[in-house]
Amino acid sequence: MQVLDDKGRLFGKISIIDLLIIVVLISVAVWFGYSMFGKNLRRDVAQRQEETEIVVIVGGIRPTTAEAIAKGGKIFEFKTGVHIGEVVGVTTQASKIWLVEGDGKWVQVEAADRVDALVTIRGTARIGEDVITMNGVEIRVGGSLSLKTKFAVFQGHVMVMDLDLGGASQ
Repeated sequence: MQVLDDKGRLFGKISIIDLLIIVVLISVAVWFGYSMFGKNLRRDVAQRQEETEIVVIVGGIRPTTAEAIAKGGKIFEFKTGVHIGEVVGVTTQASKIWLVEGDGKWVQVEAADRVDALVTIRGTARIGEDVITMNGVEIRVGGSLSLKTKFAVFQGHVMVMDLDLGGASQ
């Protein structure tokens, strides 16, 4: 029996072009299935939930904004409105700014009407294989977060992440 007949069909049944199309479609389906479900299944197994605290520095805000943040309560990610956790503490310190003196020399001075706030937030984090999230919002030290409470809207950077508050152990 011949592999290819005179019409270019394999074993007289299916054309080579049809076979290539079927192989490509099956390959795409397998790749799509793995990319959608395979990685997520492996990541879900690796994830664990843990109570955590993060400290976000908010620079150069008005003292009244810092007081509004200090009222506490729930804190949300600004764009999506996703609940991140609870404000458990706010400390402020005088904000420092850089100015140019008359002789062109740069000096750092305290701003009279601005403060830097360290906002401590407690919530549940999902610790995965390659990412830490709080209710779907990616949290990384040095990363920027836009946040809001009932009384204030602000943007800051994550300075500290304390994962040793409890939860599942490694």
